[in-house]
Amino acid sequence: MKPSGQRGRQAGAWVAFPGSGVMAHDAVMKGVPGRALTRIWESTRGSLPPDAILRAIGISARTAHRIKTDPDRPLDARTTDGIYRLESVRAMAEDVLGSTEAASEWLNAEAMGLEFRKPIDLVSTSPGAEAVKTLLQRMKHGVYA
Repeated sequence: MKPSGQRGRQAGAWVAFPGSGVMAHDAVMKGVPGRALTRIWESTRGSLPPDAILRAIGISARTAHRIKTDPDRPLDARTTDGIYRLESVRAMAEDVLGSTEAASEWLNAEAMGLEFRKPIDLVSTSPGAEAVKTLLQRMKHGVYA
């Protein structure tokens, strides 16, 4: 898999964080426009529960509504980081599992390698997102134990 931010999705909500980890950090600190959240809604409609997406990003439904009313306003670093975590995990799951549909189904199902937790529920923290990414890497290389 390419370094974070270099994998390009043609459609969907992939928020491009170009280049190195330092460049991704700078992009997170700057914030992405609120429309990134709208793109996530559109790309996950019917495949991931909206409340799980909000928990993964770390915002309330009320905050999401406020963001939608001003889509050009940059999001704060915390919210942008939540979007980055979610989207980097989704991109990796799509790469490993072969499709958006398979990735969404896997993200929303209990995983034995994550102590029977749903991957989408762990993305809300950096350690949880890393655990999900580690499992995906193991799956990619056929190492489950």
